[in-house]
Amino acid sequence: MLSIFADSNCQKRVYISSMNISRLTSWQPLHALLCGVFSLVVGLFTGAVQIAYAAENVDAVQTAYAAEAPGANSSGLNGIFDAGWTTAYQSQDSITHMHQRLHALGMDEVVLQYAAVEATHLYYPSQLDFLQNTQYKNNQLFPKTIEAAKAAGTKIWLGLYYNGDNWYSPPTVAQLDTLSARNVRILNELYELYGSESVVAGVYIPQEVARYYWDGLRDDATAESLVEHFLKPVTETAKAKGWKVMAAPFYNQNLETPEKLQSFFENLFAAGFKPDIIAVQDGVGASDAGKPHAETATVGNYERAVAKACSKYGIEFWVDMELFRTDDSHALADRARLSAQLDSAYAAGAVKIVGYDLAVLGNVGLDSLEKWNLKSTVESPTLSVPSFKNRLGTFRECSNRDCSLFFEKTSRKTSKFYRLNGARVFLDRQ
Repeated sequence: MLSIFADSNCQKRVYISSMNISRLTSWQPLHALLCGVFSLVVGLFTGAVQIAYAAENVDAVQTAYAAEAPGANSSGLNGIFDAGWTTAYQSQDSITHMHQRLHALGMDEVVLQYAAVEATHLYYPSQLDFLQNTQYKNNQLFPKTIEAAKAAGTKIWLGLYYNGDNWYSPPTVAQLDTLSARNVRILNELYELYGSESVVAGVYIPQEVARYYWDGLRDDATAESLVEHFLKPVTETAKAKGWKVMAAPFYNQNLETPEKLQSFFENLFAAGFKPDIIAVQDGVGASDAGKPHAETATVGNYERAVAKACSKYGIEFWVDMELFRTDDSHALADRARLSAQLDSAYAAGAVKIVGYDLAVLGNVGLDSLEKWNLKSTVESPTLSVPSFKNRLGTFRECSNRDCSLFFEKTSRKTSKFYRLNGARVFLDRQ
């Protein structure tokens, strides 16, 4: 039997039968109230070209043009987190079969949440000295998952190093420096092992950032110190290797306003934190003492706040959608709630939505998703984009070698609109 809940350090705890494979820390009620829960991922698209554009509800949310490949799911879930709680103990054939099912559902981007968890888990064959005394060395999850991705057509995001000690105190500058150094060492080793693998899309920073801890809780705990001593060096190291960077921060609506949340993210980005993707946890599954961290009726207000901050600094906005119930079972939520979450995320301007977590789904949960065929009833934002010859906008990135030729061709087409990651984009005909 599998059960999952958030511990006082805001990390999921899992029990499989009687075996505890979680990260345990002392109980701190406030931390539990504040903690978020991961969820996220990237949809399958090819030849992506990112552009800046204006949206009605989000001030210039960016997106990317791409031809939708088989299995693409532009209005549903685009991928899933895998924390390794179950897959770390599975065979290659089992993991490959799971990825094939994910691909068939359009959930083509799989985020491996951790490379290593301090003292407890190691998910790849590391030679680093500070990881050699790890309790559970399930060090074949990364290589098995990469092989599964090759066979199934999925993409992989490699999680880095997680250490919950003092993270919600929050850590001092010296502790941030140590955390950064260890993440960089792991990142370098991962690149040596998997840098040539085409199925690897980038890296994921597993330390969950929350405004509460970095907005006046302690004089030295500022957005600037968090960026300078941790987020920025890790992000810059990854980008120097050509890997993209993703993070999934959280919030608790009982302790936040959308305005405070937007301001905090703008401060982070202004201080120099420039990930490629922010996938905010929607918080709809997490709860404390029966009080949910977010509700479907209001979650869109917080998602739009983060989206606005991202658009201002040219960062892609995704939503990390919690798939589990708020009760103690943490089983897969019902279809109506999941559909409402999808609607809120897409209405807020999410480019992609990734679910949390593969352990919540399993094959039984995938059976449900196949039956439900979840699609958002809210159309992705319809965006007005000037044609290439007039004022197409600013190119941020072009992964297609012939992007200039591509846009010249599209400007000559006569169809009414194009799809940019699920958004209906009407061309300026002037």
